[in-house]
Amino acid sequence: MRLAAALGIRAGDTVAFAGAGGKSSAIVQIAQELRKSGMTVIAAPTTKMFLSEAEKIGPLVVSGEEAELVRGVKEALAESGTAVAGSELLSKKRVGGVAPETVGTLAGLADVTLVEADGARRRPLKGTAEHEPVLPAGVTLVVAVGGIRALGRELSEEVVHRPEVFSGLTGIGPGHTITPEAFAQALVLGSLRNTPEGVRRAALITGTEPGRSMFDAAVVARQLRSLGLETVVGANLPEEGPVGVWAL
Repeated sequence: MRLAAALGIRAGDTVAFAGAGGKSSAIVQIAQELRKSGMTVIAAPTTKMFLSEAEKIGPLVVSGEEAELVRGVKEALAESGTAVAGSELLSKKRVGGVAPETVGTLAGLADVTLVEADGARRRPLKGTAEHEPVLPAGVTLVVAVGGIRALGRELSEEVVHRPEVFSGLTGIGPGHTITPEAFAQALVLGSLRNTPEGVRRAALITGTEPGRSMFDAAVVARQLRSLGLETVVGANLPEEGPVGVWAL
């Protein structure tokens, strides 16, 4: 099963990924799948993105001027069918995100636009602040992402980005075990909280593979469905080797 298909991504979508535990890896995988199927793809983060990840998607176009950015993205799409849009180079490793309203302008240039809408400092879960995620104009699908390796571990800064916010969302205090209920609440009450009415929603549980992690992901999926989320996908997204995707 392809990840894009499992999440229900289709032509015309602007997809925002929010949460923690593998948003960038998911965007890279989906961009590659869509391009192989003949679709044109733009990756346009509203937050920072590593250049090493951008390079796996397509040509990088950087400008703080919207008109110039649009011209560059058009050229990149014409040449390769993919483009990564950024506002500026922050360092040799990172590119700055574009404004949400600019994403709306860029989205009309490609079949699908993929947006990394918040940051998590490489943690598997996060406490989503009130101003997050930064959703672009015209978003059609929001995917909440969480890493299953956080389940059953103690709440700490090593496991959860902004643990104090996570506690406020879930009621799980510092040092307490992250339960399936808390995992699901972090995604639905946090990452999906600002989803506009009428916009589709989905959850992606990363680090899922046959065995214990699959069982754990299925338990979290039941909690997510109890909170009203219908589309829940598990995936293993290694840097090398085959990708595994399962409907949960």
